[in-house]
This record gives sequence, structure tokens and C-alpha cells, in this order.
Amino acid sequence: MFYLILQIAFLLFIAVVIGLILGWWVHGRTSQSMLPGKELGDNPFDARFRLEQCHRDNATLRRELKETEERVDKLNARLDHTPQQDNDLLERLETYEIRLQALMDDLQMRDDTIAVLEQELEEMRQAQ
Repeated sequence: MFYLILQIAFLLFIAVVIGLILGWWVHGRTSQSMLPGKELGDNPFDARFRLEQCHRDNATLRRELKETEERVDKLNARLDHTPQQDNDLLERLETYEIRLQALMDDLQMRDDTIAVLEQELEEMRQAQ
């Protein structure tokens, strides 16, 4: 019976993680479509707004990355101290490592976007 409860809890945990990831991804897609794009022209205030938004997103992603790395370190330490390999712990560790990699990829994409926006802003300043 306890094994069944653990399976249900694990599946609920996986469903919550997948739901959070999908919700975060959909939210990112909808907020990106609402942000002003290239049709704004040469307005430096809009470029500055987009740059500041990217900096805020970048800071949030770095904070999430740090928290996830701390969780992975704690789980690794816990795994090293347990005499027997706990399958649930290994699965949670793998889930966090996958999330960590996704955050790293998203952070790299944000860093690239910030670099492009800073370059656009500098070009607009020079054109004036």
C-alpha cells in the first residue's frame, strides 16, 4: 500500500513539474507576443524598455538557477549519505538536473538577447 502511495505522489509531482514548465513556457510566449517588436521603429525608449525587461528576466532566471543548483547539491549530498540508493531521490535529482539545464539554456538565450538589445540601443544613440 505504501508503495502505491509513493507511486501516486511521484506521478503527482511529475504532473506538477510538467504543468509548471508548460505554464511558464505559455506565459513566456504570450508575454513575448505582447512586447513591442520591430514595428516600433527607432524609438530609443522602447528599446530601453525591452532591455530593462530582459535584465529583469535575466536576474529572475539567475535566481531560479541558483536555487535549483542548491537543491541539486542538497540532493547529491543526501544521496551520498544514504547507505542504499533511493529510487525516488534519484528521479528527483534527475528532474532537477533537467530543469537546471533548461534554465541554463534559457539564461543563455536571455544573455544573447540582452547583448543584441544593448547593441541596438547603442546604434540608436549614435544615429541621433
